[in-house]
Amino acid sequence: MLLKNLKLIVFIFLLLYQSPALSKSNSLNSFNPKYLSNYFSGIVAYENQNNSQALKFFNSSKFLTNKHDPYLKRYIYSLVLEAKIQQAVYTLYQNLGNKNSDFFEAYLLLSIDSIKKGNFIKSDEYLTKSEIRLVKGKNSTSS
Repeated sequence: MLLKNLKLIVFIFLLLYQSPALSKSNSLNSFNPKYLSNYFSGIVAYENQNNSQALKFFNSSKFLTNKHDPYLKRYIYSLVLEAKIQQAVYTLYQNLGNKNSDFFEAYLLLSIDSIKKGNFIKSDEYLTKSEIRLVKGKNSTSS
């Protein structure tokens, strides 16, 4: 009986000792539902091939650039389809070290920009990275 009471007291103590503040996510502190709504609207417009509308929504949700990896790829595609190549290249240069900028088309755009600037060594580096990325992409889809 004493053992049961002791177990009950320990259980109640542990239950009351738990703090719900420790389980909160820190990433939701700066979350704004409007960004998510604009992003989803941008995806819908992008899928419906309404690129100017998609670009407008993507521009209003730039907050997601470092928080959601597929955002940058869709944003770059929309910029290119709207013939805003320089803005796409500039955005890629800003995100060059990030994981979300590691896709074939990004390296291809950066390579073309380097060729335009006459920096052929950097262009070769980007082409090598794009080739590696292309091979990785084929291997992951065939598995």
